[in-house]
Amino acid sequence: MHSLRSRRLSSPAIVAVTKGLLLAELVAVVATCGGPGPTARPSTADTMAPTPWASVGPSATPNATPTPSPTPTPTPAPVSFPVAVVVRYDDPRESLSADALTAAASGGKLVAPCEMTGLSLSGQPLALAAGTACLPAADITARIHTEANTIGLLPPGLVSPSVKVLRVGDADLFGSPTHRAIAYPLMAETATAETWTAYDVNDVRTLISTGDTCPDRGVSLMAVTNKKGWDWTLNGGSARYGGFRMDTEYTGPQGTGWPVPNLRRVGNSGTVAALISDNDVSANDFECPMVANWVQHNGGKLFSIDPRVAQTLATKGGLKVVTLGSNHITDAGYAGVRSTIAYLDAAGIKHTGAGATLAAALAPAVVDVRGVKFAFVGWDDIHGSAAATSAHPGAAPMTDANVCDSIKAAKQVADVVIAMPQWGWPEYHSTITKEQIAQRSLFYSCGADGVLGSGTHWASWASILPGSNGPTFAIGSHGNFLFDQNWSQQTMEGVVVEVTFVGTQVAQFRLHPYVVVQGAQPNLLDPRTDGKYVLDRVWSVSDIR
Repeated sequence: MHSLRSRRLSSPAIVAVTKGLLLAELVAVVATCGGPGPTARPSTADTMAPTPWASVGPSATPNATPTPSPTPTPTPAPVSFPVAVVVRYDDPRESLSADALTAAASGGKLVAPCEMTGLSLSGQPLALAAGTACLPAADITARIHTEANTIGLLPPGLVSPSVKVLRVGDADLFGSPTHRAIAYPLMAETATAETWTAYDVNDVRTLISTGDTCPDRGVSLMAVTNKKGWDWTLNGGSARYGGFRMDTEYTGPQGTGWPVPNLRRVGNSGTVAALISDNDVSANDFECPMVANWVQHNGGKLFSIDPRVAQTLATKGGLKVVTLGSNHITDAGYAGVRSTIAYLDAAGIKHTGAGATLAAALAPAVVDVRGVKFAFVGWDDIHGSAAATSAHPGAAPMTDANVCDSIKAAKQVADVVIAMPQWGWPEYHSTITKEQIAQRSLFYSCGADGVLGSGTHWASWASILPGSNGPTFAIGSHGNFLFDQNWSQQTMEGVVVEVTFVGTQVAQFRLHPYVVVQGAQPNLLDPRTDGKYVLDRVWSVSDIR
């Protein structure tokens, strides 16, 4: 069909048009000269705004201003950002596969921000089921924190340690360097940039912390006497429980001994070393002295350690810092403190909590991670070691003055300060004591950002509390790591602590459960099955806000 613009008019059509124009002019004259009369319908030309050139000339209205054409406003491009998959802090899951995430989305099992659009997984649209719960982005965390088993989608800038971020496959926005390096598949869009859409992988740094380490007795028996080698102690994989038996070496709470799990390895050799060495910064409670003339102890409570373990912890374990502030660090006398420090220095492991003098014992161990400095300070509150003084070596006593002075000094040279107390006497409990509550408060008031505690030989309470500069974290004790107390389930189990920072702010606090096999080798436990024993013990007495 041709447009009217290109269509030729026949002679009758021309006549009709001409008559129409004459009639319009006549009506216009009558309306002008004859007063009230029929209102003429304006022509298209009458309703159009004049073009600039039409108002130029003698008949133009003086000072007439042309009406400018409106400038089109471009539609802003949507902002793309990665989306964290979050569950409650105590959820045992560690990851969610792409298939499981797709199923949760299509099944209406996700809580999503109302502001989010354009959700995609590995570049393909990911549709949420009709009726999927929608909340303002700022309200997602509260919903997840208060409702167990709920899965939420959260912009990265709103992630906090009161929720737990799950890996999507093996990719993790807030995980270790290896997991952060994997291309993250879950993306979304929003109409405008918000502070909570921002994410820069270069701002993320992960801290790994392990439990009580004194590799004498059963540990050195396996590594040296039985010729397994020190690398073997960190080469653990996964283990399972095959029921329990009662060990009556000690009477236990009911007078009938302590339950001990029957263990079996289920493969995955090397996963413990892979977990703890994959870090930006790592810390450990190293309780006992390393000396050249160390002695194998098959019992007792006096220890000396083969110094070759220092290099193993540094190379295979990726260890950066230890606290020596313990009740056993002077078991080999003043010389043992000095030699321990020398072996740590040779292995490139920094130290705090004990030293050649009190000033050295209180000095922070500082690690620079891509421009953010982490400082660690430690003290002993169990009172088994000689106290360091200005004249001789020893442990740093955990007095109020020592605590505050060392934290404030660390704050002068670092961006993040971590307190590492050995505390919680008497041993063998998971609950927080009144004294620890007061001590934790002192740590924070003096400027500490977090607490990595040890000393009870059980994995114990944790806390995430609001602070003046963001959340503060704490764990009372990790449990035994390279320590051979294999007479109870509680002393055989522990947790590797993983704390993630965005800049200097705590964003994640995650626990990885393990059990010490053969009194010498930590092996990971599935957090959904046997690992729940130790995780439930920790979370049931924790304060996460």
